[in-house]
Amino acid sequence: MEGFDAELWAIELALGETVKRRERLQEQGVKTVAVFSNSQATIRRTAQREPGPGHRLARRIHWRGWALVAHGIATEIHWVPGHSSITGNEEADRHANLARDASRSMAIHRPYTSASNRARQIADGRSAAKAKWEANKCGKHFRYRLKGKTGTKRPVLMTSMKSLATRFHRLKCGHASTGVYLKRFGHQEDDKCWWCSGGRGSTAAQTLENLFRHCSRWRAQQKTLWKAVGKATGWKAGRCRHVQISELISIEQCDQAVMDFLAAADIGKFPPKWTTVWRKR
Repeated sequence: MEGFDAELWAIELALGETVKRRERLQEQGVKTVAVFSNSQATIRRTAQREPGPGHRLARRIHWRGWALVAHGIATEIHWVPGHSSITGNEEADRHANLARDASRSMAIHRPYTSASNRARQIADGRSAAKAKWEANKCGKHFRYRLKGKTGTKRPVLMTSMKSLATRFHRLKCGHASTGVYLKRFGHQEDDKCWWCSGGRGSTAAQTLENLFRHCSRWRAQQKTLWKAVGKATGWKAGRCRHVQISELISIEQCDQAVMDFLAAADIGKFPPKWTTVWRKR
């Protein structure tokens, strides 16, 4: 239950108990019942019956008030400053803290659940599921990498063509149309690179390492790529030779160099038709 709903529910509960004792109050000559709350937003909501947050509880409060008026008892709701050493308010806070501590060790029936509370529970569940997925999939045995602040958008990818950004993200998560991936799912008979040596007699597996470093078809583009990577990161040639391709793709500083490489090469695309026809022969 949200704090706003809890305040409304407390007022409704107080008036409900008053309705149960209405006959005794009449006998005692009580003409007015006062309820105090330190939430001004809650008090303003009790004066309205329009749909909105806390609508169901606000209507219940009005019903309780009318029930008391029918027996000659008026209802007043007053604001009291919170945490100002007012005896009644401090006593209410003490009981609220006791109820909160008790709810941690025992199951308590919740008579009311608002839409805002359900929305928060759904959002918390999604956040927990996302954190669990990231903890499981972003380890050292997977290609997924989290770099920078969570939710940070990489400007190079956001302003690139959709087709290029799609290929980039497929390469990043290991779902690009490479020889290894296509063979794994039965779309190719082998994982040989169809670019090396014109597609004839190639023995190298078409992995990211092969496409970004060794494939003879993209020698010029590879040279331009690693030169741009060294300039963007300040790496020496030895560092560029040993960096993992999955790590390269996850570094935001290298986004422009990788996107230029993908624009100049056909890496990450499905194999050309002539390669498929040649291999079937």
